[in-house]
Amino acid sequence: MNWDDLRYFLAVARAAGLTPAAHELGVSPATVSRRIDAFEQAMGMALFLRRQTGYTLTNDGETLLAAALPVEQAMLGFARRSQDAGQSGAWSGSVRVATSETIASHWIVPRLPEFVQGHPGLQVELVTGVNTVNLSRRDADIALRMSPPAREEEGEYIAQHAGAMAFAAYVGAADVQAQRDWRSLPYVNWGDSLAHVPMARWATGVFAGKPAVLLTNSMPVMIAAGEAGLGLVVLPESVGARMPALVRVDFVCARDLWLVYHRDLRENQRVTAMRDFLLEVARSHQAAA
Repeated sequence: MNWDDLRYFLAVARAAGLTPAAHELGVSPATVSRRIDAFEQAMGMALFLRRQTGYTLTNDGETLLAAALPVEQAMLGFARRSQDAGQSGAWSGSVRVATSETIASHWIVPRLPEFVQGHPGLQVELVTGVNTVNLSRRDADIALRMSPPAREEEGEYIAQHAGAMAFAAYVGAADVQAQRDWRSLPYVNWGDSLAHVPMARWATGVFAGKPAVLLTNSMPVMIAAGEAGLGLVVLPESVGARMPALVRVDFVCARDLWLVYHRDLRENQRVTAMRDFLLEVARSHQAAA
């Protein structure tokens, strides 16, 4: 059996289809299909039901999935522990950081020159987005995010509280000068996929019954809407305070920040250096608030 076929099997099982699995693996759907067919022949059993809606695990596939998951974790653990093998120095190689667009653009990047100067030869990769990455599958080495490890992650990860990110409501300076009641202004809010976050719930409560003029799932779009004078926007205070066209009108909430990384990387020098840097960056923004 080709043990590498387990990666293909697990990707299809998780994605329930060839195309999303191919995207995850960085290959073509035809390659995934060929590898799955070969894997089924090697195992002597059908692992998936092929349907127009996607791939569904058979009973045998479900049994194999339960056995394959520990194998995957063991291989990923080996990969994490061997990250330093073959490296010529502490700062060779790379470290991958998962965080939000806002933290990456407004907190990390402005301070990044001092970090790379102190760690020559170390490459930094920033993975941004609103979805939580899978650290076990090495989507990232370390994450600075607004959620602690979930219940299923407990025991495998080290989570360190990194303070909080404060959010406030901002309106255009012209509206304030015109002495307009900010509650009567149009407002921008988060879309359905983020309607559960405290910032979205605050806006929905304050403007109860009044539809937002714009819905978005992007903080850069929220910032641009504020700059364009589209209406009230909720921004991190560290961002809004640096925008002269906007005036802060109300405090909204503070969201806890967490540094999360796998226990297997607790002695990895690159991850340790990045952890200390991210903690300093987070604390400096809170001290300046």
